[in-house]
Amino acid sequence: MTQHTEDEIAKYDWNWLYRIGGAAAIIIFVLFLIGIIGVISVGSQPATTNDWFTALQNNWLVVLFKLNAGFSGVQVDFLNVINLMDIVIMALFGVMLLALYVALRHKSKIWSLVAASLPFLGIAVFLITSTAGRSGLLVGGLIISAIMLPSSHFSKASAYVGMLAGALLFFAGDLGTAIFSSSIIIAILIGIGYVLWMIWFYLIGRRLLELGYRKPGGPTIL
Repeated sequence: MTQHTEDEIAKYDWNWLYRIGGAAAIIIFVLFLIGIIGVISVGSQPATTNDWFTALQNNWLVVLFKLNAGFSGVQVDFLNVINLMDIVIMALFGVMLLALYVALRHKSKIWSLVAASLPFLGIAVFLITSTAGRSGLLVGGLIISAIMLPSSHFSKASAYVGMLAGALLFFAGDLGTAIFSSSIIIAILIGIGYVLWMIWFYLIGRRLLELGYRKPGGPTIL
């Protein structure tokens, strides 16, 4: 794959999608930041149910963290309801992965497409089951980060951060919580993965925006 061929994927035809995907990633970063603020501000106090800001705070990963950290007032049933915030995050994630598919399809078209489709399939499964489907984001993030590793359009640091975050959240968060009893160790691993995923969203969002607004002859590596 020549440098000229790789530069082709960032041509102006796809600038609009890179910008939208970058904006989606930054919005997810902000939503996850609100989740951390909620954990810090609420501490171990029971969550209220009539506050819109509380709804913003309680994405499914925050709930997983609180369950394992022993926060009072948090029950596993919180994961078994249709959460509008989770659907919003899944949709934004899907838009971001569509932009990454365009940027990375020259490396692996099939696997990039698989990764991009997982959030949208996850939304359908989540609406049907009210429980499953959200893991599609974690798997999709893992796949796209692995594809990102040899690409000149994204730094290796971004790829490694995405893979590590996805692995921690999937194996310690989703699977660990389902298989094992609540554990502070699992909570710590979820917390680390959560912060790393926030960093990844910021890095990906910034890079996609750079691709969307860059001019011919601009830099190709973050």
